[in-house]
Amino acid sequence: MESPEFVVPGAPVDLTNCDREPIHIPGSVQPHGALFVLQEPELVVTQVSANVGQFFGMGPEEVLGAPLGKVLGEVAGEHVRQALDRGHLEESNPLALAVSGSPFDGILHRHLGATILEIEPAAPQALHRPVRSAVDRIQRTTGLQELFEVTVEEIRALTAFERVLLYRFDEEGHGEVSAESRAEDLVPYLGLRYPASDIPRQARQLYVSNWLRIIPDARYQPVPLVPARRPDSGEPLDLSFSILRSVSPIHLEYLHNLGVRASMSVSLVRGEQLLGLISCIDRSPRFVPYEVRAACEMLGRLISLQIAAQEELEARQMRGRKAAIRTRLFDALPADPADEVLLDLLRRPDDLLAIVEATGAAVWSVDHCAAVGSTPPAAQIRELVRWLEQGRMGGGLFLTSSLPCAFPPMETYRDVASGLIAISLPRPEPCYLLWFRPEVVQTVRWGGDPSKAIKVEGDAHGTRLHPRRSFEIWQDVVRCKSVPWRDGDREAAVDVRRSAIEVDLGRQVARERLAVRARDDLVAVVSHDLKNPLSVIRMASSMLEVPLAAERSEPMRRMRGIVERIQRSADRMETLIHDLLDLAKIEAGRFAVSPRPARALTLLDEVLLVLLPLAEVKRISVSRSVPEDLNVRADPERFFQIMSNLIGNAVKYTPEGGAIQIEARRTHAGAQFLVRDSGPGIPAAQQARLFERYWQARRGTTNGSGLGLYIAKGIIEAHGGKIWVESEPGRGSSFLFSMPLAGADEVDPPP
Repeated sequence: MESPEFVVPGAPVDLTNCDREPIHIPGSVQPHGALFVLQEPELVVTQVSANVGQFFGMGPEEVLGAPLGKVLGEVAGEHVRQALDRGHLEESNPLALAVSGSPFDGILHRHLGATILEIEPAAPQALHRPVRSAVDRIQRTTGLQELFEVTVEEIRALTAFERVLLYRFDEEGHGEVSAESRAEDLVPYLGLRYPASDIPRQARQLYVSNWLRIIPDARYQPVPLVPARRPDSGEPLDLSFSILRSVSPIHLEYLHNLGVRASMSVSLVRGEQLLGLISCIDRSPRFVPYEVRAACEMLGRLISLQIAAQEELEARQMRGRKAAIRTRLFDALPADPADEVLLDLLRRPDDLLAIVEATGAAVWSVDHCAAVGSTPPAAQIRELVRWLEQGRMGGGLFLTSSLPCAFPPMETYRDVASGLIAISLPRPEPCYLLWFRPEVVQTVRWGGDPSKAIKVEGDAHGTRLHPRRSFEIWQDVVRCKSVPWRDGDREAAVDVRRSAIEVDLGRQVARERLAVRARDDLVAVVSHDLKNPLSVIRMASSMLEVPLAAERSEPMRRMRGIVERIQRSADRMETLIHDLLDLAKIEAGRFAVSPRPARALTLLDEVLLVLLPLAEVKRISVSRSVPEDLNVRADPERFFQIMSNLIGNAVKYTPEGGAIQIEARRTHAGAQFLVRDSGPGIPAAQQARLFERYWQARRGTTNGSGLGLYIAKGIIEAHGGKIWVESEPGRGSSFLFSMPLAGADEVDPPP
């Protein structure tokens, strides 16, 4: 918060204010010990808690700037110096310090450049036997629940707190009392839940960093640090790892409302995750000596390891069961590459549902829905898929245990679809597998109304936050939620997706192989079985043309027209056969060119010699601008094919009386050729597809195979060049392509 108790007037007030409270820099400590900030190596005191005089008879003004040995005595000061020199301060703590004949525990740590020594009265206690007994009992437990129950009993026996609770946190951060040991006159808390807001976010972070936290008397008066800020940096002293660190006023008020005077918490941690807390509370002040706290911390670490080991064992067993189910699912898939892999999984409905413990599953693929078990209707599944497609499938996975809360239209179907796991395959067309779980109505017993975690009161000074005052049992009926998905369910869904992708890719490869085989068969037919009959047709028509040429009768004239049409059709058929053969070579990666140095003007004139008559028929003017010294490295036959296609298209789509420009120039990247027509132009939406096979822009009524530009692109790329189009509707089109240059000394000079 902006201050420990108040928020600036007009500022928004909610639970995030508690999350922002700087509890690691309170500027004060609890009064049951004294704190020193030391400057190494001289161990000069640079900051001290204001209560230092109560323990050592010297006020802060005398202590500041003095060496530690002057305050604690030379023997104690040297003990601290040796511990700092050894390093590994956790292993040295606590330091047994004797000051003026009184025993103290010294606790050292370094943090953010500050060396901090905390001192509290020592209370020696024989712990070997009770700690060993506790460890023995814990090791004999056979399950987590028994482990929790034994733990709270043993920690209560060690600390003498009148109530010890063990909380476990759920995925939303709410805590539930899983085990309790208490005095007989206390009301039981076992089974109650407490909202995540009871422990703000930054407090949870400190619980992960510090295994133990103690408040001997929640009614204490905070002891300020002198000076308030670090002399070396001017910043507040970070007390994140201090055992004496003062407590948030809101938390102290929370304890007061709960009727608690003393508390101690031991963290249960796995990695960076706060699994739970062992909470010790008492209605009277209670100081717990360092050695007892250390024993409780050791038990907390032991319990954390036991929880982690048990959960890992359960997770390993679950992974094994689910892996066996996944193997059955995918081993049973048919080998037909035409089948849809996710739809095939529905053939084993029991295994498909069991792998994530779902009650229904559906596959959505290209507007087709198939389902097993209990699922929403197909129309609602379609709407759900559309919702998932809006950026919710991170990594191809979506998971929730409260689908109606995330997607309200599903509330009508909460009885079958309150929980959802969805996976998708990486394809252009959406393909989803969805697992569903039904609603499980729960009655939750809270330790107070979770919606009233804070109370806001305002006055002229600002807005003050208070924790809730009532901890009476508050029951809540939870709807629209399923049994939560476990980590093993998520892992199983990810594994199913990965296996489905592998199978799908394998089937795509198989389909491609079949297509290649079919294409090769077609090429064989085209190159032999079609070309041979075509040659016979051309030869026969040529033979008929000679005698018919001498005849002048009307029947013979009509016959000559028929023969000419046969020859034109044969020519077009031969062109199409060559295009198909080129297409097959390009797609098979076997397309080859034989480039050699040549004059660009010579190559172009050979094309115009053939195509100019076509332009003259439509009274289209053709101009060319090609430097005489422009030399290229090109396959002449293939260059002729490229330009024939581009100029031929320009003639087709240019209206009568129009114009075509042909240009070539030298650029830094090579030779660039341009064919510009004055036709209708090409819409921008069509331009991206111009160079796809079998695709034609609808610019006129002339039909073609749709292969010309695709093959031209393949030829140009085989030369190391590229082709592109520039066009606007109503302003004609320009096709440009590049070719590698050849040196002047590589080409014979023009005659």
